[in-house]
Amino acid sequence: MKLLFTQRKLNGFGGTETITLELARGLKAAGHDVAVYCPRPGKLVGILSANGIACHADIEDVHWRPDVIHAHHHLPAMTALARYPDTPAIYVCNGTRPWVERPPRHHNIKQYVAISGKMATYLATHYSLAKNRISIIPNFVDTQRFSRARKPISKPLRRAVLFGQNGFSPDEQTSLEHACHAHGISLDKIGGAYGNPNPNPELDLPDYDIAFAIGRCAIEAMASGCATIPIVPALAGELVTTTNFEDWANCNFSPRYFTTSEQVSADWLARQLDAYHPEDIGRVTADVRARFSIDRAIDDLQSLYRFAMNAPVRRAGKRSVARYLEMLAREADEQWESVALHEMKERRQERRIEQLERALEKSLMRNRTLVDYLATVADLPLDNEAADWKNAIALSGLFDPDWYMAQNPDVGKQDLDPLDHYLAHGARGGLEPAAGFDSERFYAVHPKLRDLDITPLEYLVRLAAVFDPAEAPHAELTDDGA
Repeated sequence: MKLLFTQRKLNGFGGTETITLELARGLKAAGHDVAVYCPRPGKLVGILSANGIACHADIEDVHWRPDVIHAHHHLPAMTALARYPDTPAIYVCNGTRPWVERPPRHHNIKQYVAISGKMATYLATHYSLAKNRISIIPNFVDTQRFSRARKPISKPLRRAVLFGQNGFSPDEQTSLEHACHAHGISLDKIGGAYGNPNPNPELDLPDYDIAFAIGRCAIEAMASGCATIPIVPALAGELVTTTNFEDWANCNFSPRYFTTSEQVSADWLARQLDAYHPEDIGRVTADVRARFSIDRAIDDLQSLYRFAMNAPVRRAGKRSVARYLEMLAREADEQWESVALHEMKERRQERRIEQLERALEKSLMRNRTLVDYLATVADLPLDNEAADWKNAIALSGLFDPDWYMAQNPDVGKQDLDPLDHYLAHGARGGLEPAAGFDSERFYAVHPKLRDLDITPLEYLVRLAAVFDPAEAPHAELTDDGA
């Protein structure tokens, strides 16, 4: 057979990009002619070419008429169907949330493919597709590539990995780290979302006792012998066991289909560890490698291709394209309005930021003017009044001698009064007078004070003296402020 895949991009090793790559190579090895139409080709094109699979960014460059279109993503799929109006197609949905995945309606799409029973039900209900037009071909694992499967070990488990899934907030990642730490388990993260993309997870997964993963990543982890726990942002699932395996398979090993209301916590993880039995995990691994292999997926796809080729094909007229364009126009218009509203909000935010920046600059200018005034009207600490200013600082509570000594134990060895040390040496050496005080930030706002050799605390008590002279140690101002 001549098979034409459609794929929106081939830029990295994620999602349908890897699926297209592996299926195209497998079908090529099975003796079929395979090409890929991809408007946004990327680095995976080189791997396809090395396997004798042509990738075309322009549909007109496909040099033969396909027998079947294996379609992913509705925009390139409808382009291929318009270019080859007499060619049957199957349309594969690998997700329900991305807009690019939604199934288009076309006379020559002979069968839709879902990757789980839950997804099949969703497609039938949400898009009014006949149930007999939806087949289920689960996600798969290349068992030759993932040839090494660890032997499950007895407790305690020590190494875990958050594999592939993105969308977790920093707080959620921290919660998972804390839950693992509470049970003596270290946690690594593999995936682009964590700054650690890994095009060869088959080399690393067998080294982990536990994997937190969903979908295809969960299947790869189970095939590698990991005890696998599906989690997504805000939902934490149960350890996959032989008891709940069918339920998990029916929802693509993802808690998204409201299969749980659990949250990540140390108690939740304790329950999953209690359910861990090495023999059971070994049976899960064997089941995954047998039922979810790429060889089985390719056999199922070839059966669907033959079904599509034997189904009646009618030359698609304008109606199918018009219906699709109508849907596209409506949704594109909604997205345009959403983008326009977002841009308007951004412009408002930018104007507000500019206003706040101007107000801040004015405030800083007023503050600098005040500092200049203070430097003019308030005497610098002469020797005969230094003790008074020191007393004023001590009484203000701005200096914490106990904290200062704890942070700078060498001061005690010098037999110096902590405040004397701060005024004579500490402030100039960048030492802080109390917890929470930031001298560098203080001097950044008041740069002239550094030049005048005035410590932050001296400035603050002098400022109090300017606004309330009765509080100053020498509160006698003349008429001219001197």
